Amino acid sequence: MAATQRNKVFVSYSHKDQNRFEEFKTMMAPAIQKGIVDLWDDTKIQPGQQWKVEITKAIAAAKVGVLLVSKSFLASEFITKNELPPLLNAAKADGAKIFWVCLSPCLHEHTELGGYQAAHDISKPLSRLSQTQRDAAWQDICKKLLQLAENPA
Repeated sequence: MAATQRNKVFVSYSHKDQNRFEEFKTMMAPAIQKGIVDLWDDTKIQPGQQWKVEITKAIAAAKVGVLLVSKSFLASEFITKNELPPLLNAAKADGAKIFWVCLSPCLHEHTELGGYQAAHDISKPLSRLSQTQRDAAWQDICKKLLQLAENPA
């Protein structure tokens, strides 16, 4: 059993993908504002807090790990050593869910993510879509995330 109750949605992304992260958060805004989902990302870290400690605590409280996957995400040593292992371990051992989105073409199949179903059709990475298509994809992805966050079983 986890030391912390898993009740948050943890978002892992590369800062090089900030624009796609902002699209995601904008689409999620109504659900966040209404308190339907408790989304945590590194922008919640306040000045003076120990950022690594805060990330570790947020991962420990995550019932869903949202991974915004790109070549930059997979190239990030911090993500691959400090965020992915505990999230994948929580999925295997503690019932947390892995919810990943393919932002751009990358070698995700050469990672442990290859064993997890993506949140959308990965043959159509979001970077290859027009803005209108991407908005529709984000809407669909976020609806699936909200369903998963409400009913993780």
